[in-house]
Amino acid sequence: MNYPPFAANRRIRSAASKSPSMQHGERNSAVAILQGALIDLGYSMPRSTNKAGQPDGIYGDETQAKVRQFQAEKKLLPDGVAGHDTFALLDALMVAKKGPPKPIPGLPVPLNPSPIAADRNYRLGVGDPTIKPDFGSGAFDSEPTEMSMWALKQTILEILPPRGASATVFIGDDAAKNMKHYLDASGIRLRLDLEGMLGSGPTAMARFKNEVQQALLFVERLPLGSHKITSMTAESAYNFKNESKNWYYAVGGYSTWGVGRAMVRNGQAGKEFELLFEYKFFDRYNWDKGKSVTIGGIEITDKFMGEFHRQGLAREYDMIGSLTRTFRWKHGDKIPDAQYAHGGSR
Repeated sequence: MNYPPFAANRRIRSAASKSPSMQHGERNSAVAILQGALIDLGYSMPRSTNKAGQPDGIYGDETQAKVRQFQAEKKLLPDGVAGHDTFALLDALMVAKKGPPKPIPGLPVPLNPSPIAADRNYRLGVGDPTIKPDFGSGAFDSEPTEMSMWALKQTILEILPPRGASATVFIGDDAAKNMKHYLDASGIRLRLDLEGMLGSGPTAMARFKNEVQQALLFVERLPLGSHKITSMTAESAYNFKNESKNWYYAVGGYSTWGVGRAMVRNGQAGKEFELLFEYKFFDRYNWDKGKSVTIGGIEITDKFMGEFHRQGLAREYDMIGSLTRTFRWKHGDKIPDAQYAHGGSR
């Protein structure tokens, strides 16, 4: 039985299984429920109801006649006895008539029975999303080395400010370090100071906060327990020159995403959440079109910096970084800015 009044009544459940069926002469609440269902379906029962139209719970002549009428109209055996087939059809018709439950004003709309609704930003699991690096300047060492290009590289290495000296004046410590690594032509992956980049300007911090918010919203939809989560895709951001000249030349455009371990518990006032969150970074070091900087009278441009790579005098490389934060909150809480700004990179 799926119709709640039928399912709730033991006598009707037993009648639906023919042990025994309900018939003429019976008096109880089950009869009243049966009468009510027939009335709801349009079968008038004036002798079996009081002045308010309420059923009397007596399986008399009128009730038997209405059961027989219902059976005949629905192509059932018209014996006037309410058994399995009669209740099965009544149950289906009453469920269809009632329709799905409607939300009660002032109460939250029930969620989908699935414990975790679909999310376009995060999913359960581990691993990083697929990242497609920039095409860059082409194949490394695919062109003959020109001596003039080799000499230009040496000039740049001589004038490139050492870290901590005048590098900040020209392009910045991180930019100078990354350029030096490029000119070393090792191609070895480099880990950068993601914490430093995060504090360099509003755009970098805004991207971080947005990624965290995506993760927090996903965690709030999880059931109780411990869960590992990861981003569906990496999202792009850019370091603008007017915010940080250092990170503009050190990185430029980049991709970030998040992974984490979440714990969902029941608290005194509702669900409580904890997320150990790792914010991750990737970029392929190459020179964007239109980017240039002058150091010691040498204008370093994207055109010949890319040529260095193709001639084997420099080599593009991958940059990675990550930082961690632990967030604890209750549903509807606003994460304080201090939690975003404090933590250690690794």
